[in-house]
Amino acid sequence: MKKATEPSLTQKAMRALSDAVAKVVEDHQRRGRPLAVWREGKAVWISATEIGALRETPIPYRTNTHGAKS
Repeated sequence: MKKATEPSLTQKAMRALSDAVAKVVEDHQRRGRPLAVWREGKAVWISATEIGALRETPIPYRTNTHGAKS
């Protein structure tokens, strides 16, 4: 039987960060509080009603292996 591959530390950290952000967004929406986001190179506040329209576009995260040539 094959041993299940365990996620790397980077994958675990990215998952934890994504989960934390989702909780903060949900909390701000539930409490009706504005949320600071980054848009077009600037930090802006969006209202609680706009939060529901937020969709995070994931940025591919690449890791370089040590000693590898690009």
